[in-house]
Amino acid sequence: MINERSIPSRRSGVLHYELVDEMVIYDAVTSQAASLNETARLIWELCDGTRTVDALSAELAQHFDMPVDEITASVREALERLCELRLVTV
Repeated sequence: MINERSIPSRRSGVLHYELVDEMVIYDAVTSQAASLNETARLIWELCDGTRTVDALSAELAQHFDMPVDEITASVREALERLCELRLVTV
């Protein structure tokens, strides 16, 4: 279960390719690819193992000029999906 103190990090070995408005990530081990929109791309980039979910939410809120409480649920949802795909670990 992901909570505000969880510290997500990208799984090593997952490749990423930046496109104009999105990013494609590819896991060579599972041959699985995913396309990330701008928000998911930012979350992926910030998952370096140094930030809590609260810190990620605060950075995204600042980036999008939104109140942090409005973005926290979306951050958790995206992280849960990335964890389900085994692209991020918590």
